[in-house]
Amino acid sequence: MENRIPTYPAAPSPRRRLRAAAAGLAAALLLPLLAAPRPARAMMSVEEEKELGARLLRMVKEQAQLVEDPEVVGYVRGVGRKVLAQVGTSFFDYRFFVIQDAALNAFAMPGGLVFVHSGLIEAVDNEDELLCVIAHEIGHVEGRHVARRMERMQRVNLATAAMAIAGIFLGSPKAGSAILATSGALNASIALKYSRADEEEADRRGYAWICKAGYDPGGLIAVLKKMQRHRWLGSDRIPSYLSTHPGAAERVTYLEHQRAYRPCPQRVPQDNFELRRVQVRLRVLTSDPRVLVERYRRELAATPKDSLLRFGLAEALLAARDYDAALALFRELAEQEGDARPRFRADLGRALFTAGRYAEARKVLTTYLEAHPGDDGARFLLARTLLELGNAGAALPLLGRLSGDWPEAPGLDFQLGRALAAAGRTGEAHYHFYLHYLRSGDARAAAYHRDRALALLPAGSPLRRKLVPPGERNATRAEEEAGR
Repeated sequence: MENRIPTYPAAPSPRRRLRAAAAGLAAALLLPLLAAPRPARAMMSVEEEKELGARLLRMVKEQAQLVEDPEVVGYVRGVGRKVLAQVGTSFFDYRFFVIQDAALNAFAMPGGLVFVHSGLIEAVDNEDELLCVIAHEIGHVEGRHVARRMERMQRVNLATAAMAIAGIFLGSPKAGSAILATSGALNASIALKYSRADEEEADRRGYAWICKAGYDPGGLIAVLKKMQRHRWLGSDRIPSYLSTHPGAAERVTYLEHQRAYRPCPQRVPQDNFELRRVQVRLRVLTSDPRVLVERYRRELAATPKDSLLRFGLAEALLAARDYDAALALFRELAEQEGDARPRFRADLGRALFTAGRYAEARKVLTTYLEAHPGDDGARFLLARTLLELGNAGAALPLLGRLSGDWPEAPGLDFQLGRALAAAGRTGEAHYHFYLHYLRSGDARAAAYHRDRALALLPAGSPLRRKLVPPGERNATRAEEEAGR
């Protein structure tokens, strides 16, 4: 008899006003900074920087709409990891996020958090450009530029400093201006913004990593020129990047000079197929699929053999729930392009899953993963397929491996919770539901699952200890001893 898998409503992710986010950020930042005072002008410790990043991440999730598609986020993560492979030992565990916004923007936060706007992903012409931008942002993190600038925050009120951070990292130009209305906040924002020296250091670090990775550092020059072009045209697609990353024109000049006198040969062959796939996915995720269906059909009439246009039409049909037409196109792509582009086979598996044809999806995904075992997105999808088929026992090892390899995968904790609940491991299930709702910003649901996890996890459980703040652990340990 198949196991019945309990389902839980997905947490909403509403867009909140920036003023509320900034106020919450101020409170979140004040407590740890006041509780652990540092000597005057001492730089933040690595642990403090990580804690600051974690608190800022919660505010970003309240203010911005994040793209939760594992394929899109996984692609950006994969590009970022190509840079990190050249960085060597780092203080930080990097995490990558995609913000659903048309701006040509990217930024990094303390603790190794890198954000790329969907508008930038859609605007780049090749993977070189995206990798170069990410390398530059990682250069800021490794240079600990925010931490170094936080040394100046000793001179201003901490609440003002928190508002300045919110205005810089979270605010649109109009909202940011409202937050930074006081002279103290404006002065703090100026102190926190990157200097030209910061930019040059991030560029130098990034340039070295780009060359070591075998990519062309000219990609960063190309992106900077695109940003300048949109700014000159009066576009609102670059709300903050050039104001928080100063000296774009000068950077183009010295980057071109460095590229001329310190050339590095491009060793990675240009293949932008995955980038184009992700750009199509983003377009479908953020647009009316019915409009896209008509658009792709018109374009295919002129170039009927273009596989990415056919892929776009298939994705749009799938989003419009025209499952029969979508599946027919995905099958054609998998059969005709499969040997050259095996990723289309995984796309067929995803389409079958979306259409509710789980047994067929399992067969397609299992075969694909036998040849491509490193595809985390396909592995996650197979685990979800197995859950829908009632086979939690087979899904758990796949999800457990993902939890180690890609712990921040969108929706992973929710699916782990489902699988553990179906397997009868309810305390662990509530722990992962707690993580899911905490990261989603649903404090009420998170609190409920935390309480249930604490009630069900056995004494001495490592997960239980993670749920208890350090100050409460001695009391909890005494209660556990008394209960024995």
